[in-house]
Amino acid sequence: MDVAFALLADGANVSREGKLNILGAFDRLYASKFPFTWPRMMLVARFVASAAEYGTEKTIEIVTMDADGKKLGTASGKMTLPTSASGRELKINHILPMTITFPSTGEYSVEILINGEPKATVPLEVVQREEKQDGQPEGEQPAEA
Repeated sequence: MDVAFALLADGANVSREGKLNILGAFDRLYASKFPFTWPRMMLVARFVASAAEYGTEKTIEIVTMDADGKKLGTASGKMTLPTSASGRELKINHILPMTITFPSTGEYSVEILINGEPKATVPLEVVQREEKQDGQPEGEQPAEA
């Protein structure tokens, strides 16, 4: 089994017709202070398996890491591929809600491993938001009283 694509987004769902809908894909977050917790993001991935893999069980591991390889968090589980008589390539959409706390600015990544083998890397940059002298984040207007 391989990963056809993987990305981070604000939201995602799969319609009744099987369409994958993705809202707000991103690879950079801005924060005013650290540690910084992004309240909710979605890891969206499409797994692709050959007909020979039908009915097999796979171990999926998601690892969030900093640029030095330090793990910020992990999630793992098992996936049993369905049995199908079509003999066609199997495509499985997966949406995983995530909450991550970033200790500082820098480069991070979300790694996807299948049966212990790295299959995809989703890069993420966390940037310090610049503030103007009035204390407001750059590009934002102060609230009216």
